[in-house]
Amino acid sequence: MTTLEFNVITFNHLPGDLTIHFSNQASPDALRIFKKLVPKEVLTHFGEQDHFFMDFEKPLENSIAITKSISPVFEKSPNASDRESNKILENRSFSNSIVRRFYNYKIFKYFRSKDILVKPTFVNDIEVWLYNKKEVDPKHWHFSKFSLKVQLAKLTNNPEILISYEGISKILKDPYRNLIPKINPDCFRWFLFQKQLYKFKDLPEEAIRNSEKVHVILNLKIAKALNYPALPPDRGNKYAKFQKNIAGFCKRHLFTEEFENIIPIKERTFLSVKETRIGKVSSSSNQLVFGNNQQGIIPYLGMKAYGPLEIPKDKQICFFYIYHQEDNAIFQKFDSFMEGKEQGFNGFQGFCRLGYYPAYNLNIIFSNRSNPLPEIEAALNEQQNFPPEIRFIAFYISPISKNTNDYQLKEIYFKVKEVLLKRKITSQALDHSRVFSNGFNFSLPNISIAVLAKLHGIPWRLSTTIKNELIVGVGAFKNAVTDTQYIGSAFSFTNTGAFNHMECFLKSQTDELAGSIIMAVRNFAALNTTIDRLIIHFYKNMSQEELRPIEEGLRRLDLNIPVYIISVNKTESQDIVAFDKNWQGLMPQSGTFINLGFNKFLLFNNTRYGDTLKASEGFPFPVKIGMYCTKEEKLKEPQVVQELLDQVYQFSRMYWKSVSQQNLPVTIKYPEMVAEIFSHFEGNEIPEFGRGNLWFL
Repeated sequence: MTTLEFNVITFNHLPGDLTIHFSNQASPDALRIFKKLVPKEVLTHFGEQDHFFMDFEKPLENSIAITKSISPVFEKSPNASDRESNKILENRSFSNSIVRRFYNYKIFKYFRSKDILVKPTFVNDIEVWLYNKKEVDPKHWHFSKFSLKVQLAKLTNNPEILISYEGISKILKDPYRNLIPKINPDCFRWFLFQKQLYKFKDLPEEAIRNSEKVHVILNLKIAKALNYPALPPDRGNKYAKFQKNIAGFCKRHLFTEEFENIIPIKERTFLSVKETRIGKVSSSSNQLVFGNNQQGIIPYLGMKAYGPLEIPKDKQICFFYIYHQEDNAIFQKFDSFMEGKEQGFNGFQGFCRLGYYPAYNLNIIFSNRSNPLPEIEAALNEQQNFPPEIRFIAFYISPISKNTNDYQLKEIYFKVKEVLLKRKITSQALDHSRVFSNGFNFSLPNISIAVLAKLHGIPWRLSTTIKNELIVGVGAFKNAVTDTQYIGSAFSFTNTGAFNHMECFLKSQTDELAGSIIMAVRNFAALNTTIDRLIIHFYKNMSQEELRPIEEGLRRLDLNIPVYIISVNKTESQDIVAFDKNWQGLMPQSGTFINLGFNKFLLFNNTRYGDTLKASEGFPFPVKIGMYCTKEEKLKEPQVVQELLDQVYQFSRMYWKSVSQQNLPVTIKYPEMVAEIFSHFEGNEIPEFGRGNLWFL
């Protein structure tokens, strides 16, 4: 019997028919709907136009009323095998999109009638805000947020509500009037006025005239403007917090007679996951290969016991330091750690099996803490001791914490990395405030493997048979300051995890993205006699506009190979998860996947092996996997689907910035990291030296 359950409840369709008023003219409170979703009668009556408008209760100006069944109407008809099958009668019921919006409307209206704050999400689901009395805060009111997503027969034959806990939002007690002089108007997003939530653009005139009665919902931009300190990430058990909150919400607000009068809940319990939907990645997917071809599962233990798979081929490697004049003790302490003279770490050579030679004569010591860049550049320009046959790596002891909210100070880190790359020098940043902190020795293995990888060493690889296939990863990062999205792409890998090359683009550069992928294919094909398939790990669902130039490029290369598009999405909020009822921590075992239908899967990627867990590495939610292939029949082969899921799981084991396992594969994670740094580089260009190594770790 299955022990897993979704964050989903089911309900029955309301009985009888529904009458909806449709118009071709916009009016206040009417819902806009795309032409392809309306009944045929609307098009017949009004003629063609892109959008129409509807109301579930009252006639609109120039409207017609249409009555149909809420639930699908079936007829039994003989199929080709002379067996009876159910067939939906066309146009006898409203479209799924309209029915979803009807149920959303009913739920929205119900909570509004209870004086509970409620607002639509960015995908037109419902977000309910409950006042959290337990949080005592002189500056804010705290609200617990819950997302309700109505979906029709996605996991069952019934309508369903997917319930998510969205965390806490804060509303400033200081009124809008007092904040206007302090904060750029571009920072404001949502407001509270007369027990309702409004977007900035929808704020009524009465609210503008009475701004002392309007309150602001705190967001990241406002927090920065008010100099709030950055909050550390929550490493606690997300599953336990998530499940406890949604269970309590359902008990108090959904599993009640009053709510069930408008939405007839089928069972007052979460939906169990059917055994037939549950699978596991291959047992060998956890295996990694270290030095002397020794295998292991845990990166730290494998590195400690066997060393890296490959040490860098460069024989002459030289380390030096860049730091503020007041941080000399920090430099000496870290240098002592690297030499293996401090307790808790055996030194860089002991851990990575690679010599550590610091050239102190190359150290750059600056005096301007807030802007060291001019001094660093001047010292690099004067320095004559960087011969090309020697590989140099700089430890930059940053005097600025990475958690600072000051955008200008943060820029210094990126600029230092850029000026070094232009001189073919790899760098490793260190936070000056952490070197003397308790437990810093636990960070040294992470720093060491990142340095090793930056020097073209290979800490470990996947234990898998080498195949004639190329894996390309595409990730994205949005710069919140410039509101520009960047794409890290053409991160090409072999199926063992060996890295080849990278590029970076603006989101709008669809053809350039396709060109970089085709170039990676061509370079791979030039070194391999055959290439059997191209696999693209994409950070979202790939559009036809993005796929078309890739297919055209393959045709020009005369490669008739299948292209697999694997979309890899985080499920941090507003999405489906599952809980293991038979385990105290509720998180399903690592490597478990759930088939959601239509080539979509949930993949649990964590450090729970059996009933053991490394809690310090967190409780990540699953990733949501979607699959598409240019040759559709390929995805009907269970073995192919299993291989593709195994591969996503395996590539999460190839993260060389830490010895901790990640829940995102490096095919998505690495491009995202590069895109973030790339967005700060001059001219939005990666120096040529940085396109073939892992400098960004």
